[in-house]
Amino acid sequence: MKLDWNKIVSNAVTVLVASVFMGAALQLWNGVQTIDQRIDANLTDIKATQSILAPKVDMIEERLADILKHLDQDNYIAFEKPEKGSLELIDDEYSNRQMMQQNQRAPR
Repeated sequence: MKLDWNKIVSNAVTVLVASVFMGAALQLWNGVQTIDQRIDANLTDIKATQSILAPKVDMIEERLADILKHLDQDNYIAFEKPEKGSLELIDDEYSNRQMMQQNQRAPR
C-alpha cells in the first residue's frame, strides 16, 4: 500500500485552516453577544436614570422660571420653559434620530 503524502498533507492543511476559521468566527460571535448584552444593560441603566432625573429637571425649570420672574422685572433674561416635559423631549429626539438614520440607510 502506497500513501499519497500530497493528499494527506493537503487535507490536513485544509482541515487546519477550516478549524482556525471556525474558531475565529466563534470568538467573533461570542464577542458580539457580549457587546450586545453590555449595550442592553447600559440602555436599561440610562432609561432608569432618565425616568428619575426627567421629572426633577422639569421641576427645576419651573422653579427657575418662577425665580426669574421675580428677579427680572425688565425681562432682560430670556428663559423659555419648554412646552413638553423632559421625557417627551427625549422621546422626540430619539424618534427624530431614528428617522434620520433610516433615511441615511435608504437606497437612493
